[in-house]
Amino acid sequence: MDALVLDDGRAVELGERTSNGSKNETRFGVMGDVAVVVKIQLAHGDPSAEHRALEFLATSAVPVPRPLGAGTAPDGRPFLVISCESGVHTGTPDGWARFGRDLATLLDVPVAGCPFRRVSIAEFVSDHTERLLAVRPLLAEHLIREIEGAIAAVAESDRLVITHGDPGTGNYLDREDDNSPGILLDWETATVSPFGLDLGRAIFISLLDLRHTGISAQLAPALISGYTERAAFTVSDALLRAWTTIAGLQFIHGRHLHPLRADRTPQIAAQTLSAYLDGPLLG
Repeated sequence: MDALVLDDGRAVELGERTSNGSKNETRFGVMGDVAVVVKIQLAHGDPSAEHRALEFLATSAVPVPRPLGAGTAPDGRPFLVISCESGVHTGTPDGWARFGRDLATLLDVPVAGCPFRRVSIAEFVSDHTERLLAVRPLLAEHLIREIEGAIAAVAESDRLVITHGDPGTGNYLDREDDNSPGILLDWETATVSPFGLDLGRAIFISLLDLRHTGISAQLAPALISGYTERAAFTVSDALLRAWTTIAGLQFIHGRHLHPLRADRTPQIAAQTLSAYLDGPLLG
């Protein structure tokens, strides 16, 4: 498949695969004389959800790619064409601080009129109680108690915000310039969810050190600093601990349910969570 035709009749020529994309077949492309990225649905992908998200966020201050069109491939798979943005997947403290600042711009977007699925506090708590039940046999008792406490803390919250759902520097292009916002990618899992989920997941991803920086202990504090600077408020240590623990549960459960790589197991996620809970505060 060398080219695709959009619903409006424009054609896009397909190039090499990008380094990102497990839910979709993601390719560089050219539409006219414009460089683009094309996301073609695979088994777990949903380009239409990302299309809706990008259209909603287009008029906000959140730095996202521009949606340029959509269509259906000859084999019936839907696809989305978005702008091709510059930037790098950062592994430096400065880059993670910029990532935190850009992620916090989501807090400025009103939830009223948002087309994303709304996850109530009660639904979130119920879902994560079930996740804990599913992975309980894999966990030490102290981890189970910590996760139960984190779920209880979320149950006491009352703020819902626009939530990316999978924030990490794999889904962020850093412009390597404090005066130039980066680009937040991959919006298929965006929801309106309890405040703290995005920050907790980003912290946990930094602790996993998936890009093998060797300086994960520096990345999380940089992320938190950038996030709270842009949000203009302080997040308590207790809240950070609760949401990072929730993120750990999500990774343990996700890797248990969908084992994809030998170096990304639920056991490694559990060990990372345990080390975080036993270690010094990050903020």
